[in-house]
Amino acid sequence: MAGILANLMRERPDLRLVLFREPSNHQPVLLMNEFPELAPVAHQIEWRDMVPLPDLPAETARFDIAIAPLESGSLFCNAKSELKFFEAALAGVPSIVSPTTPFRQCVVEGVSGFLADTPQEWEAALVALLNNPDLRQRMADAAYHGSLWYFGPQRQALVFDSLLEGLGGEQAATRASELQIARGAYRGKGLPDVPSHEVLFHQDGLEEAPVTVIITSYNYETFILEALDSVRAQTMPVLDLVVVDDGSSDASVPLITAWMTRHSARFNRLILLRTTVNAGLGGARNCGVTHAETPFFLPLDADNRLLPDACADLAAATNDMTAYAYPILEQFGEPTLHKLLGDKPYHPMQLVAGNYIDAMALVAKWAWAAAGGYYVSRAAMGWEDYDLWCSFAELGLQGTHVPKILAEYRVHHTSMTSSVTEQEAHKQRVVELAESRHDWIRLVQRAAKDRTAES
Repeated sequence: MAGILANLMRERPDLRLVLFREPSNHQPVLLMNEFPELAPVAHQIEWRDMVPLPDLPAETARFDIAIAPLESGSLFCNAKSELKFFEAALAGVPSIVSPTTPFRQCVVEGVSGFLADTPQEWEAALVALLNNPDLRQRMADAAYHGSLWYFGPQRQALVFDSLLEGLGGEQAATRASELQIARGAYRGKGLPDVPSHEVLFHQDGLEEAPVTVIITSYNYETFILEALDSVRAQTMPVLDLVVVDDGSSDASVPLITAWMTRHSARFNRLILLRTTVNAGLGGARNCGVTHAETPFFLPLDADNRLLPDACADLAAATNDMTAYAYPILEQFGEPTLHKLLGDKPYHPMQLVAGNYIDAMALVAKWAWAAAGGYYVSRAAMGWEDYDLWCSFAELGLQGTHVPKILAEYRVHHTSMTSSVTEQEAHKQRVVELAESRHDWIRLVQRAAKDRTAES
């Protein structure tokens, strides 16, 4: 391993190896006499003082690549934790690690990190990350998303709750055992699919906002300014906004850019993204969530509007274990049979027959990561939010209902629901996808259609 690093450093004069030393006496933590290969490139080694634990994230974030070389066949090394992987992941740094048992359990090879054992594997992984900044960013994002749930406090709390319940006597122990067996390793649903995209506008006030509003837009220049102004009017003082243009062919992008320039002082972080190709609703939302740095995000379609207290009231209804909170929506625009949406109290088993919760809900980023993000399928767009709620139910994640009208849902014949989702052939694909991903749901419209066909 040391020889590989030395060769790469000789080939790349700009490459630096960061090693640590004791702050009091500057004695290296690594015994350099055991690695004579590094002596000729000693001038490319950056020695850093070890820092207190609160300063570790900032220190780790300096790196472009983190490495954790261990003896994969050693019992001692296989007993070491995954700490080095998720420390780097939470700081936004991709890792190359040895394939010990703990690392194999948390790294998706080639996606959220590289597992390297032989000298050839180490060299290939290092060269791949050194040569490709985009790969470094994608891998760092995937590692971060994977760590939010698997190593996060919410999963640990839910696991601990089931263990405590098992101490409550025979009946309680039986119920707890059933839950633990069904959960298995209690892993997430996979890593979010984040399509390729570019940043067109970026501002960061470096404050900490509680909520990011994420607007997704595709050829909605007619409505987008109303959506943007409804976010600007939020009573929450410190707020982040991410807009994702999903490859529009109209004048949306210059319109949004001009609006952001005029109103940049209102927001802490303000970002405009554009997908490389039209990715569909789920892909566009995943792009936006990836750039959110707040605990919660609120999706807003470009043809809808938030009422001023939406972010503040929804955030006030959450706690550390809340996966999502949803309000009542009032429909406007073209005539509709039902004036209100989302007026039913939360009960996950109501999802068995279909969706009753709109996408305009405040969602915890850790919960989105646990569910594997929104599904990405242009051929079956439309039920990305319903799919997310079903995944939350399968993981035992808590939703909450806020019985206030906090948003407005526009009804119009050009909406994606009217022009795409409800079309017969498309609807069939959407239903089939939902049922294949969640075998416990029994959709009302499918049952009614089946009975009609039988008669």
